[in-house]
Amino acid sequence: MKTTSWMLMLLALAGCNGQIGDSASGEPEPETPATVAPERDPVGEATLPAGRRLRRMSAEQFVASLEVATGERWADYEGFAAAMGRADYGEITEEGLELNVTFEKLVEDAGRATCEDAVAADVEGGDTILRHATLADRDPAKYAANLEYLYMRFLGQPLAENDARLTPWLDLLSAARPGDAEITDTVMQRRWTAVCVGLVTHPDFVSY
Repeated sequence: MKTTSWMLMLLALAGCNGQIGDSASGEPEPETPATVAPERDPVGEATLPAGRRLRRMSAEQFVASLEVATGERWADYEGFAAAMGRADYGEITEEGLELNVTFEKLVEDAGRATCEDAVAADVEGGDTILRHATLADRDPAKYAANLEYLYMRFLGQPLAENDARLTPWLDLLSAARPGDAEITDTVMQRRWTAVCVGLVTHPDFVSY
């Protein structure tokens, strides 16, 4: 009984598939060759362009850019030029272009010195850093306008209205003092100097 049921099941399957085992002609079914995926590049290996590597400015490029941005020449440059990688073409014939702790420290020192002088010069009537704001201003809209100008001056980057990149700088300029102490012009001078130093040490200022 079990054998009969099993045979009926096989016949039913044969009716669905049209065959069991060999083909209807009695000849064995030819083997289907395995499908081989074509090579991605049948001619040869693809040569991909190397990714763009971020490089920092040379010492001379940095000090020149710093003077253009702040309007001030870094007085101590010659004393630290070699430490920043400037070649002397005697013992050192190639410019050092690697980012390292020494270079970053000297960039910050240069930024502090020139930014302090630049903001102090603006207090006396200049407009290199304080183009759209003064130390007496406490208006975030004027802060934003001056920050947009500084972004273009230092980094060559236009900022849209309400650009998120403005937020940390606006927070710095608008921050309340401990104990709600008065925000004096002297405090604002330090804050605008800090903004200037922050832009000098920004990766987009010292690299290309």
